Amino acid sequence: MGITVGIDLGTTYSAVAMIDQQTGRAHVIPNRDGGSVTPSVVAVMPDGQVLIGDEAKEQQETGYTETAAFFKRAMGDESFTLPLCGRTYSATDLSAMMLRGLVEQAQEVSGSTIDHAIVTVPAYFRNAEREATLEAARLAGLEVYGVLNEPTAAAFAYGLNGSPEPQTILVYDLGGGTFDVTLAHVDGDEIRVLGSDGNHQLGGKDWDDAVVRWVADKFEDEFDVDITEDDGQLARLAVAAENAKKRLTRSAYADITVDYAGHTAKYRLSRDEFDDITSFMLGETADIVDRLFASVDPPMDWSRVDGAILVGGSTRMPQVHEYIERMSGKKPLGGVNVDEAVALGAAIRANQDTEGHPLFTIGGGTATPTATIGGNAPSDAPRMVLGGKKIVDVCTHALGMIAESKDRTQYVNTVVIPKNTPIPANYMKTLDITVPRSGNGRMEIYMLQGDTRAPLDNEIAGKYVFEGIPYVDGGKSNINVAFCYNGSGVIEVYGQQAETGQQFTGVREPLPEDMSWVLRSPLDIERERAELVKQNQVTGEVYLMVDLSGSMSGDPLEKAIQAAHDFVNTIDVSMLSVGVVAFATDVKRISRASHRVTAVHTAIDKLRSQYGKGDVGYGNTPDTLSDLDTYFDDAQSGPNSIKLAIILTDGCWGSEEPSIQDAQWAWEAGIDTIAIGFGGAKEDFLKKISSISDLAGLTDLNHLSETFSNIGREISSGAGLSI
Repeated sequence: MGITVGIDLGTTYSAVAMIDQQTGRAHVIPNRDGGSVTPSVVAVMPDGQVLIGDEAKEQQETGYTETAAFFKRAMGDESFTLPLCGRTYSATDLSAMMLRGLVEQAQEVSGSTIDHAIVTVPAYFRNAEREATLEAARLAGLEVYGVLNEPTAAAFAYGLNGSPEPQTILVYDLGGGTFDVTLAHVDGDEIRVLGSDGNHQLGGKDWDDAVVRWVADKFEDEFDVDITEDDGQLARLAVAAENAKKRLTRSAYADITVDYAGHTAKYRLSRDEFDDITSFMLGETADIVDRLFASVDPPMDWSRVDGAILVGGSTRMPQVHEYIERMSGKKPLGGVNVDEAVALGAAIRANQDTEGHPLFTIGGGTATPTATIGGNAPSDAPRMVLGGKKIVDVCTHALGMIAESKDRTQYVNTVVIPKNTPIPANYMKTLDITVPRSGNGRMEIYMLQGDTRAPLDNEIAGKYVFEGIPYVDGGKSNINVAFCYNGSGVIEVYGQQAETGQQFTGVREPLPEDMSWVLRSPLDIERERAELVKQNQVTGEVYLMVDLSGSMSGDPLEKAIQAAHDFVNTIDVSMLSVGVVAFATDVKRISRASHRVTAVHTAIDKLRSQYGKGDVGYGNTPDTLSDLDTYFDDAQSGPNSIKLAIILTDGCWGSEEPSIQDAQWAWEAGIDTIAIGFGGAKEDFLKKISSISDLAGLTDLNHLSETFSNIGREISSGAGLSI
């Protein structure tokens, strides 16, 4: 049996943690080089070999351009691609390669097989990024229980080691490429997230980029050479900038040397100057913290925070510590390794059930619910032990849908699950739909993430579709829709037709390229659609011609009558009038074409009495179609008007040639024919008397209704008709 791990798939560094099943303690699994964290860098070599981690970063530092870093920022972005050694990769592909390499190293070092995992994501990741992360794990061959918000994992890690007294903590998570901030209440039983906010396009890389710009500007001022135009030199400078940032966490200055285009220069960057050129980014994190305080219920401020924990390597910057101390009046809380806390918390969570109970016994007994936290630390330092605290997380984005305003003058965002609602969460709403008589109704729901009223000011999470909704009497149907955030913060949409109980799972389809319709009035769109439908609506007359010869006795006749009823139910009789004709030895029109549904169904039922009385005999006649043109009203004409005879027979009509000739004359008169047969009917003959041969042919009694219903759907769309 393998192990279950927690994976911190970071923008700049990643880590894998596990639980020692003998002691219950969580620890990071070192990589092959003995490091607790692994650079999130992928390199593809000319021979196709894939390198990750330190090996890939070494290639990057030499200026090798077939490397990828910071691809986590592009997760969920379908437009992002990166060519490496002749192949194109998405951010999901690159993340899968990184995960695969992390797992291989972890299995090699630990000597254990990894069966399952929880992968962490920035709290502010939206649905697309979360689904992309899950897909990357799947591509890597991982079976994941789900994704866990990074600051929640860190809060969990702290909660297992923190004070036994109830506390409200702020998790300030500044990683290499993302920033998250979370408020959580921690007590002896659970860790309850109150709210989260963030920016997944803000992280330590942006501080590095500021240093790169500072150096590049100085170099250009001195030598009139722009080093940012050379990708290889830019990659080397990015590494130098990151190293300078790290040196400034413990030194007052850092020197950066540039050797390019025959010029060599050394620039000294002081901590004060570094803080100055990056102050706007620190200020942005402060604004996000304030936004979080305002968004929770009830609103909060720094005075109600018992302490802040720092997570992510970028929080080592002194400017972050100074900001926290200045705002909270106290130093950041200790006991959490900024590089390892997320992976450790994820490992603990991955080995617990939803109530916080361990999933396995430790050392012959069940793990104690009281626990401590640590990482790669001295033996006397506290260490995280599999404990018994429950996590209650929240959604970081409101879930809404595009809907019509009450006066139907505009489209608006209707929020169904507010931001900071505990997850999993769901909301039920009944939506109306008109299903055509042909059935196969379709409902499209555009889901949004955000709480701004104007739909396009939010993230469009996707178009979720229910298909195959059956027709019910009157065509009006109620669909009970469940809008959900699952435990991973991923959107799920389900539906159930109130009238039939049939259930549907929303399938996400690509968004239309043009979403400008959202800016228009629903009333105007409806009027335009109605006019278009009117212009394209198929109208005219249809005659159902049913064989009443002797071989139709019993089940064949009943199945034929039912098929005729089903056909009528699939078309709009207000647009297509329907008449009924019986034929055997003779031919008799039972009813003229009518727009009255009840009258049509009554005429169909009369076929029983006509058969019983033998009004048309029980034999066959080759003259079945000879008077076809007399049934139709010449006044029924128009651009989309049809004349159609649907013929149902179970045998031969004697001489075929007269019937074939009569059918051809009918076609010349603008009358279409479709012949359906079963029993002793001949398919070749049926095709010869049909102008729409694709819909003609043999069937059997069990599929007769299906065949007629399909014809109804096809003619409603005008397919193959002489219009």
